[in-house]
Amino acid sequence: MLEEKQMTVVNRLVVLLPGFEHMPVEAHHRRFVREAAKTAPVYDMQLTETAPLKTSRPDAEVATGEFSLHTSGKDWATQTDFVLYGLGDITMFYASRNPLVRLLSGTGALLDFIVTGTFFRFVAVSWRYSLFFLYPVILLGLVVAASFGAYDVASGLVSGSIIVPLVCALMTAGILCWFAHRKLHLLLLLDDWTFAWDIARGQRPGVLQKLDKVVADAETRIGRTPAGTEIVVAAHSLGAICALQVLDAALRRNAPRRYGLLTVGSSLLKVALHPSARALRESVGTVARSNATWIDVQSLTDPMNFYKSDPVRDLHIQDAKSPVLVRVRFRNQLRDEAYRAIRRNLFRVHRQFVFGVEKRTHYSWHAILCGPESFADIAARGGLPCDRPKPAAPAAIKIQGSAAR
Repeated sequence: MLEEKQMTVVNRLVVLLPGFEHMPVEAHHRRFVREAAKTAPVYDMQLTETAPLKTSRPDAEVATGEFSLHTSGKDWATQTDFVLYGLGDITMFYASRNPLVRLLSGTGALLDFIVTGTFFRFVAVSWRYSLFFLYPVILLGLVVAASFGAYDVASGLVSGSIIVPLVCALMTAGILCWFAHRKLHLLLLLDDWTFAWDIARGQRPGVLQKLDKVVADAETRIGRTPAGTEIVVAAHSLGAICALQVLDAALRRNAPRRYGLLTVGSSLLKVALHPSARALRESVGTVARSNATWIDVQSLTDPMNFYKSDPVRDLHIQDAKSPVLVRVRFRNQLRDEAYRAIRRNLFRVHRQFVFGVEKRTHYSWHAILCGPESFADIAARGGLPCDRPKPAAPAAIKIQGSAAR
């Protein structure tokens, strides 16, 4: 008589930290479940939302969302509880300011990153990222050049007048800034750099207090998690900064416990390379010297991540282990038509790290966070197993709760 194979059951807690996106918790939740459903059949998973989104806003600060997904396959089942922090409640502060304030503060941030030598560290660590830094600088330079040009033209047409050329120059600058904002995301980019500047220099107390409350709340939830539950802190883009702080706090509370850290499209070095970001570098050192398992996912396709970087090496952290570096080509994860539709949209490409996939590769945000393998095993292999053929028939997908609508 054949011995029946025992089913593997995994319980996991995932702390989700989004990037610099002006999105509420509800929108992040809908996207996660929708894209998880898209990914599930690619990795032979059946997926059910067992607990719909429950939101709270402690102390009227950052909204927190909780939901649960159950995934299963042949001889395995995984229950994953998610805690999602609405960092969009913080980033919306920057977007709500007067456009002129956003323009001036963003310009000041860019200048600070140049004067402190941080930009040149970007060039040394990942020259592609330095091009992303230069993008808003070039846009602002074009606006200034065009404004001076308008002033010179108006001065030639209306001799002896200063007011008319000045008005023409200001109108030109206003129109071009409006166009750059609407079509080229100039103000969003400047807000992004202002946020990084604030974090690096430890300024803007209101923002820092909100981030501190996120870290404290996440650390408390992690501390209450049963010993047999796997814990993964997962972050996209600038969310990696908060993720390192969360894991630093968790390690200070319970250092022997094993934790997983997943950073994708990380902007950690954007802040950590600034000379004033000492506290953040200390958090990186604490995590890198612990027994936590860290996977850092990068992509050549994305100009907004530090491709081919190593945070431990590039921050010169001694006596520490580097994260497991996983590099992915989005072209290999999507059908040709789907890839062509996104490849020229910088922001959409950057978000592909947290979107669903159509082909199996060694990286998938949802397969890692919802699948049957332990985070440590995935790190030891350098990614997900991807040598098995795609099933002839897609696995069943069952979505319940608010995300189904």
